[in-house]
Amino acid sequence: MSRFIFALALGLLAANEHGFADAHVVQKFDGVDSNISTATFTVQDKWEVLWFSPRPMNLSVLSTDGTVVAGIHGVFKGSLYIPKGGTFYIQLNSDHPEMRLPWHLVIAEVANGATLSGADANPMLATPGDSNYALPTSVLAPGAVSQSSSPTPGNTPPGQNPNTVSTPQTNPATATPFKLTDDQARAVVLIVGDNAEGTGFLVKTPDGPAVVTNIHVIANNPNLKVTTNTGAVVNVLSVKGASDRDLALLSIQDANYNYLDVSTDISRSVQPGDEVITPGNSQGGEVMLNTSGKVLGIGPERIEFDNPIYHGNSGGPIFHTKSGKVLGVVTEAIKVDTSDDLDKASFSSRNSAISGSMRYFGLRLDTVSSWITIDWHRFQNETTFLDQFHKQSLCLDSYLNAPDNSNGQGDSTSAGDANANLYKTDDRIMKANNGYTQQASGADIAQRIQAARGLVFDLQGIADLDMDQIQNMNNFYTFNQDRARQELAYRKALKKELDAISSNVDRLGSLPRSNN
Repeated sequence: MSRFIFALALGLLAANEHGFADAHVVQKFDGVDSNISTATFTVQDKWEVLWFSPRPMNLSVLSTDGTVVAGIHGVFKGSLYIPKGGTFYIQLNSDHPEMRLPWHLVIAEVANGATLSGADANPMLATPGDSNYALPTSVLAPGAVSQSSSPTPGNTPPGQNPNTVSTPQTNPATATPFKLTDDQARAVVLIVGDNAEGTGFLVKTPDGPAVVTNIHVIANNPNLKVTTNTGAVVNVLSVKGASDRDLALLSIQDANYNYLDVSTDISRSVQPGDEVITPGNSQGGEVMLNTSGKVLGIGPERIEFDNPIYHGNSGGPIFHTKSGKVLGVVTEAIKVDTSDDLDKASFSSRNSAISGSMRYFGLRLDTVSSWITIDWHRFQNETTFLDQFHKQSLCLDSYLNAPDNSNGQGDSTSAGDANANLYKTDDRIMKANNGYTQQASGADIAQRIQAARGLVFDLQGIADLDMDQIQNMNNFYTFNQDRARQELAYRKALKKELDAISSNVDRLGSLPRSNN
């Protein structure tokens, strides 16, 4: 670290030897933390943001209404040119927020619209001709404002008193770091079961106190234990599920708990760009960790936000700092797929609204159509069945399509072949495969093809297992019916593939798997 600081000092001294014409520094920001936003600043048309950090950063430029106007992912130095002026703020985050290393931002107006490039694009190694530019100021708290040295005559921005220091307007939603009060923090609970861990939070409903969480947190997880962050066990009396989404409501026995308020109409009270906090049981560590970020978008059922979340955060509240109310429930993270050329090009664009490799979503509470009382025994049997049905399909898919590791070197370990040997965990599939091996041993080509047809017949029987049960939607609660339909479509696709294999001699010959 001392070597880095020494190099940094040399860079700053060298900066005084460089300059670029037709540029004027409007504001500078410095810090050591990521996942924060700067104060707002106002610029004229044709301006740039320049940055440097010894670690890769994700940087987004947003207008005051929360609209992302430019952004870039995973870089440690560079510049973004924005042709149109206005009032903006900058959001910074990192894939490793636990690393505290200095970052530096410079906001510069460019007189002729020329993009600063090369060494000039690095604010650590280049100095604008404007004599306002000085060595980096002291580290800022998130949302604080950097104070530049006093402007000198002849370099004063238009309309500014040369004897005063300009202080950009502070964005009230981001200027002061926000945290839950002690009472609010005590309303967030830990949920631990046999097969999964998650988060929940305490609310008051017309029917009494309850814990809100995701259905998938409690599904196939029969022996639940719900505790406050002080260790007090919460006594669950009954369970309900939202009729149209992955939300659960656990009625509880009141014990003078603290409760969170739920927003009743976020469409009117919340705007993109509003700050939100997502406390939760990150990575199942049974410790409540808070992450902050902003609302990116609102749909009829879902909310998108940019707070980093982890396994264990599911079921936690999306807490709106402005209103002090819960907007929804942290539910899922989706990896951005840029395999399509169009998506790849859009993701790389500086104007892309999607600036990170992950997207984070929660479910709204204010638009749930109805809540359904859940029979706990039936619910656990139902979700266990769906999990087992899905695993059976995965094993069939692994046998039919995953690369056959026939080199005698053991299981494949590459990320792309993670499921190559999953079929070996299925006794039915292995029995069918071993049956083929016995029949084909020492047989001629015609006999081996006939044995392969027998193998396909056995696999078709495995694919038919439980099809009657999963096709009857009356066997599932409404919130599980979409999942049942998806599992049915997956299994039907596998059955169709098996039908095609049965009449394809080449595929029949390559179907049996090795037994390494």
